[in-house]
Amino acid sequence: MTSIPPTGTMNLPRAKQRGWTRFRARLLGLPILQVIVLLALVLWLVITVPGITAPVSIISILMLASLLAFATLGQTLVVILGGLDLAIPGYIIVGAFVASNLAGGADWSPWLAVLTTVGLCGIVGAFVGFVSYRYSIQPLVLTLGVSAALTGGTLFLADSDLSWSPPESMRQLTGVTSTTFGLPVPPLIIIVILLAILLWLFLTRTATGRRLYATGTNVRAAGLTGIRTGAMWTSVFAMSGISSGLAGMLLASFTSGWSAAIGEPYLFTGLAAVLLGGTTFGSIRGSYTRTVLGALILTLLSTIVLSSGLNDGQSRIIYGLVIIGVLVIYGRERHVRDRF
Repeated sequence: MTSIPPTGTMNLPRAKQRGWTRFRARLLGLPILQVIVLLALVLWLVITVPGITAPVSIISILMLASLLAFATLGQTLVVILGGLDLAIPGYIIVGAFVASNLAGGADWSPWLAVLTTVGLCGIVGAFVGFVSYRYSIQPLVLTLGVSAALTGGTLFLADSDLSWSPPESMRQLTGVTSTTFGLPVPPLIIIVILLAILLWLFLTRTATGRRLYATGTNVRAAGLTGIRTGAMWTSVFAMSGISSGLAGMLLASFTSGWSAAIGEPYLFTGLAAVLLGGTTFGSIRGSYTRTVLGALILTLLSTIVLSSGLNDGQSRIIYGLVIIGVLVIYGRERHVRDRF
């Protein structure tokens, strides 16, 4: 005769399942994993790399992370929207050209150079967002073509003249020894911190931010609730172009010049920073704050890779494994799985 287990015993597996579900939701809802990884990498560098705690070394790492974080601002918003922007290298080279050859070589006013970059990259980005939404064209394909066109057009206008550098007023923003209101911190680091705070407030405390999340989660349902999803796509891709163009100006100022390939490293590593931070396509938990954490992690990881003597190919393998690992962890949510 089979005995029936007590009612409390029958509920144990279900209770454990609910407990694990709540724990996993809390783990994915907060950047706990990212903070743990970040602290582990910091500890690794302190132990294995002599002199890494020197103020110059710390500022240099923060500067590299800030440049990466700034270059991935637009990509973060596009990924939250559920898209992907491969035109970022093109926008970056446009901004670098304006900062170097126009503000530096042609003596344009820095403010005029900034407005030119914002206007040009914003218009191109808005065009990409409008066309991809209106005609249901995959932004993956459209932005790839736009990137090639921007790069080719910029090199044509430059006429192979890559010898100019941005003016001193721009280089002061990204100088490792620059100060901000007397503090021994370069202005770019302060700018990225302020951007992270402002975007966190925008995404979590405004109606427009909530509409952005809703559009990324389900664009059709968002449209049925009255959200102007087409305008959302257009504005987000425009913001991606603007922020990437400004990042190009900062990159040219940091390196005191530019090249035809100045934006290429920031496509792959930028996407890795976004995904590593925990922002996945159409994610309701994505944020720029997470991307900043991802940029810090990748910068520390790159420092470890360089100190270990690994080449560029090996470092790309590591970045690829990082992306795969993040998708395994965060890609199990239903609204994310439906996109792959």
